[in-house]
Amino acid sequence: MEHVLDFFLGIRWWQWLGGTASVAGLYYLVAGVVLPQLKRLRAKRSEETALQEQERARKEQEKTQEEREAARRECLKSLPSGPVEPVSLPQAFLRIKNRIVPLPRNAEVTFGTKRGVSIQIMARGVSREHAKIRPEPRGYVLYDLMSNTGTFVGGKQIESKVLEDGDAIRVGTVEISFTLGEAPQE
Repeated sequence: MEHVLDFFLGIRWWQWLGGTASVAGLYYLVAGVVLPQLKRLRAKRSEETALQEQERARKEQEKTQEEREAARRECLKSLPSGPVEPVSLPQAFLRIKNRIVPLPRNAEVTFGTKRGVSIQIMARGVSREHAKIRPEPRGYVLYDLMSNTGTFVGGKQIESKVLEDGDAIRVGTVEISFTLGEAPQE
């Protein structure tokens, strides 16, 4: 056999065997050690890239929220607030989730999820400070406080509106009915 290999290949059998063993060893080294290491590095890089992308998106969202909050503060500065002048308006009532709430004629009423608002409404789509109703000489006026989902009267989104008897107000997913005069029946 040794002579056959020497004749055809021009190398001795033990040199051929050593050469194939080193090729096989190199293959197993690459397949068993180097490739898994490269896969781990690729996975780590893609994970780092994903984390960087999430961080960039979070910063962009924070920036957007800060800009929205600054715009909200500017808008709220332009809305009437503070003590309400005594006005002679008829008594008004709100029906919220089968609960009757009388509106004061000398103070504004705020809606939202935040503690400290006049009427706390815990429902989907309701902002912390969503809207307010303020008695003014022209009537009870509903103001949207730059809420995330908007305030609607009769299906139309409003920024402010003088309420009329029977108006249907939507704050988030909650329907509120406005009544002037006598308290509605429960």
